[in-house]
Amino acid sequence: MGVTLFKAFIQGMADYIAKHNSNYSVIESNLNYILGILTGQSGGDLAVPQGLKEIFDRKGLIGIGSYDFDEGTLTGPNYNLGVASGAYWSGTAFLYKATGTPLSLAGRATGTYYVYLDGGGAPALSDTVKDNTLRSFHWDADSHQVTNKQLYTGVAVLFDGDDYHDMLDSAVRSKSFTKVADRLEEIEQGQDVFSGYYAQDLPHSGLNFKYQAGLVRNDSAVSFTPAGQVALADNATNYVEVDPADGAVSANATGFTSGRVPLYVVATASGAIDTVSDKRTAAIAGTGGGGGGGHTQNTDLGTTADIFTIDRDAAGSPTGRAGIEVENGDDPNAALKFNRDTGRWEYSEDGGASWSLLGEVNLSLAAQQFTKFVPLENPPEVRTDTARGSSIDYEPIDLASYLGSPQFGVNAVVLRVFFNDSAPGVNTRVLFKKGGGVFSPATAFTVWSDASDGEQKPADLLVPLGDDDTVEFFVFTSGPDTANLRVFLLGYFEEVYGVGTQEKTFTQSNIPCPANSQADLTYENFVNRGLVHYFRIEETSGLPANVYDVHLYADAAFSTLLYKVEGVIPGSDPFEDWLPFWVYDFGTERKLRIRIINHDLSQAGTFAITVKAEQFA
Repeated sequence: MGVTLFKAFIQGMADYIAKHNSNYSVIESNLNYILGILTGQSGGDLAVPQGLKEIFDRKGLIGIGSYDFDEGTLTGPNYNLGVASGAYWSGTAFLYKATGTPLSLAGRATGTYYVYLDGGGAPALSDTVKDNTLRSFHWDADSHQVTNKQLYTGVAVLFDGDDYHDMLDSAVRSKSFTKVADRLEEIEQGQDVFSGYYAQDLPHSGLNFKYQAGLVRNDSAVSFTPAGQVALADNATNYVEVDPADGAVSANATGFTSGRVPLYVVATASGAIDTVSDKRTAAIAGTGGGGGGGHTQNTDLGTTADIFTIDRDAAGSPTGRAGIEVENGDDPNAALKFNRDTGRWEYSEDGGASWSLLGEVNLSLAAQQFTKFVPLENPPEVRTDTARGSSIDYEPIDLASYLGSPQFGVNAVVLRVFFNDSAPGVNTRVLFKKGGGVFSPATAFTVWSDASDGEQKPADLLVPLGDDDTVEFFVFTSGPDTANLRVFLLGYFEEVYGVGTQEKTFTQSNIPCPANSQADLTYENFVNRGLVHYFRIEETSGLPANVYDVHLYADAAFSTLLYKVEGVIPGSDPFEDWLPFWVYDFGTERKLRIRIINHDLSQAGTFAITVKAEQFA
């Protein structure tokens, strides 16, 4: 048609322009008609093509981000809600807008608002539901916050090409797929039946977090949790967790509780759930009874390895003790550990307060105990009272200064007591007892005044000695100043331990001593008293240019010297001594105290020592 008109125009047609415009209108009308059929926007008897209806079988937003907007705080003065571009299928027509749209909330009261589309696909705001309503949200006019964004009832998200492309990539696994089905298959293979337990039960209701049913394991016990909901704190971060002991689901605003299984971290704002972070593990397992994390108590009964290594990440030259420990509840723990500093295995039965060498005999078990009487050649008078009355309470007699310095202590004393009263009778007497102890029977250590002529009658008493080396007495007199008392110490019973001996050996190497300095060494589990019959010291490394000394001491202050070797020449043969010399521990703690003195002004040295002794039990 256009070619014919053009020829006519060349030949002088006068109405060419009018006819051309008429043809243009016909073409435009036909094109609009065809496009209307394709897009479903034509009226009359023409309808949306059945093929499109089959694809979009329900109304919804086309693409996840279609007509979307962000929650949060808006800024003035217009407080614009930025609604993204989008497309929407209403069930009968396509509506779209290619650019974003700012919707002002300035001047609007606090409440729920709706985003809907007008006939041209542009988003608008309303406080009531209208045709083509897409989303709802809560607006706080005071804080200018948009929260609780939700799709309106009946509106779905129809995935578009961008959504499909996003489903092919996994950021968590750093993998890409060619088909969505392939990715779903891998997810199914990587999860087990526990993956759906305690899943969110959408939609939630306000501050009520809804969850589906689940199973949780606590050691060998399994608890079932029915579907339910848990109330959350508003404007807070909530921690939803399950108790493996009974399957109870709870929430708090503090943090996940030790011994419970994390499920979700949920942030709330303005009376609604804001964000949800899934913290579930693949298998819901608790930690109660020591069985959580895939381990069940009493299943690890041994190892096929030849060696079980403790502290296996130790390197260099570790110090201190390492080993195993037994929990004893309210009582001190017991432990078996290797002392890296001494190179010996040790054990403790008092929570580590003291350590004993493994294999060493507890000498108190093998020792013999007896008591010997020590008479005093000139018995001292330890108490004198004249013209006195009755006691108000028991009165002490301190005997510590009369007992000397017994090694193991005194358990009883022999007293000669003179007591008389000017008016003697059945109630005039003096009672003795152990210092700090009870008097039972009451008359066991008693002296009576039974002479009418005033002569004192002596009585010998064997009285237990108190912890503070004291005895106590109580006087009963006939009047306020009618009695006389004199007490003499005839002797005491000393405790004696041990009649046998035992061989003891101590060896220590890699003992450092700085240049022009000394090293004070204290070692446990040696002897309380004994004869050393072999002593050896050797410098094993270093380049000393001067001599060194070795001293042994009896006390913790290194002041009571027991033995010394001076002027030992380093680098020669080890120094050895077979001459027996007496050693003892002043504090009876079975400790050996050695001092090495390095006289070299510039060179440090490393030493090794061996001590053998005959120990007296």
